[in-house]
Amino acid sequence: MTEPYEQPRRAFLQQLVGAGAVVAGTSLLSGCAAATVNAHATNSPSSAAPASFDMTWTRRLARYRTAYDSPEVYSGAALSFGDALISGYKAVGVAESEVTPVLILRHAASVMVLDDAIWERLSLGESTKLKDPATGETARRNPFIKYNAIDKHSVVDEDSALDALIRRGAVVLTCNLALTGLASRLSAKETQFTPEAALAELKRHVLPGVYVMPSGIFAVSAAQDAGCHYMRVLI
Repeated sequence: MTEPYEQPRRAFLQQLVGAGAVVAGTSLLSGCAAATVNAHATNSPSSAAPASFDMTWTRRLARYRTAYDSPEVYSGAALSFGDALISGYKAVGVAESEVTPVLILRHAASVMVLDDAIWERLSLGESTKLKDPATGETARRNPFIKYNAIDKHSVVDEDSALDALIRRGAVVLTCNLALTGLASRLSAKETQFTPEAALAELKRHVLPGVYVMPSGIFAVSAAQDAGCHYMRVLI
């Protein structure tokens, strides 16, 4: 089977959207009026949550909102889905400011929210078997950010790169439990770190604009409580 990295990105996206997306459920609040949803978001548990878990993203959600639940990297499929949501609504006359993809990058997909330095330090390209967008060799940096048009092996483009989606208004949530597991790898490799210090170090390398949630499961539930439709990302 041809690896997704070798396919033209648009053909890969068509394959994902046409055959790979499985709707795992719809919004738990789909029958509620928008005003009610906004009230729920305003009354989110942010005031009671520890400072390390920022719930203000619930107040950033626009009128059209879908949560894409990605527990695996899936070659960055969640990013293509988020781009497709924005582009689809734009095609029917809805402004980008009215659309919010919520990308829940949890479990194994949590590596997607880490910067190039941590990808290098933890050899994440080897463990994920992902390729460098420029060289096609094992990735030594995060291949889902910093899109460059000359990269021949990129699985994202200027609109679907993770940092680009954040700039376009996407909300990105990740899992503290998964980051804790990665911190254990960091402390085992860089023994000057205690597990607690390793987690703090890892969080310093989470991409700007990403919200760390207590767990990925919590993030899924909180997104639906905030009025998002729900789609599980599968390919």
